[in-house]
Amino acid sequence: MTADISRREFLVRTAIIGAGAAMASTGISGRTFAGSRPDFYQPEVDLAIAKGGSPAKNCLAAVRALGGFEKFVRKGDRVAIKPNPVGTSPPERAINTHPEMLEAVVRECLRAGAREVIVLSHDELRSFAGNGTSAAVERAGGVVKALAEREQFREIAVPRGRILRTVGIASDILDADLFINMPIAKHHAGTRVTFSMKNLMGINWDRNIFHQTDLHQCIAELTSAVKQDLIIMDANHVLLTNGPVGPGQVLNAQQVIAGVDPVAIDAYATRFFGLEPQTIPHIRMAYELGVGEVDLAKLKVREFDA
Repeated sequence: MTADISRREFLVRTAIIGAGAAMASTGISGRTFAGSRPDFYQPEVDLAIAKGGSPAKNCLAAVRALGGFEKFVRKGDRVAIKPNPVGTSPPERAINTHPEMLEAVVRECLRAGAREVIVLSHDELRSFAGNGTSAAVERAGGVVKALAEREQFREIAVPRGRILRTVGIASDILDADLFINMPIAKHHAGTRVTFSMKNLMGINWDRNIFHQTDLHQCIAELTSAVKQDLIIMDANHVLLTNGPVGPGQVLNAQQVIAGVDPVAIDAYATRFFGLEPQTIPHIRMAYELGVGEVDLAKLKVREFDA
């Protein structure tokens, strides 16, 4: 570790210290910045975009460009993965994270030494089964968990929260050594787009407050409280209209975007919709909260054929 730490590392350390003080004073249990590594691994590139191959090939190539799964997974790790498993549509309709990607990631995590890989979301089990997620995860040796009970969540403090003072997060994520977010890029009627940050609503228990107050602000605050150790975004098929459940116009982009900065990844994904990142309120708000970088010109972005 060098003496000159990065801006992101400084922000993460500061948030963790603040969260510890907040939890101590309020009695809230749980671990803010769930799964964050003590060594704050920084890949050589900020965003890796693999193009043109199959969903699994693009996925593996993108992570390889960040250093490979062995840079993230340690022997004996308990890994939690959050896909977008809504509904029972086939992957070509761009509603759900592609099962081939999930199968590849679960398998590679176990190969890198993970002792357990849990694929979870606050969604119905029939969705996991109907869209192929359950079968793919089980083929690779992972476990699927549909989060449906309040007892499966724990409250954590939101140190930078204006609306959210605490939030109920899936205990499996709080207890995991590594948290991987695997969203799909698609349109959303309520927020215009849903990428990595919006996908975190599926690890939260009470989503009513999000819709009853300021949806964008709550998404940004939730993202500030839960550290994503690795993000692998499915943009093999992108739902451009009538999201989040379609059917709608689908762009066959054949891309997977990987990185550790949710603001940067979401900022990049706005280009599929011809938008500027700052026009999406939760992306701008998360940047203002210090979660990540919105200006892609300041980052090392590598685009390549898988």
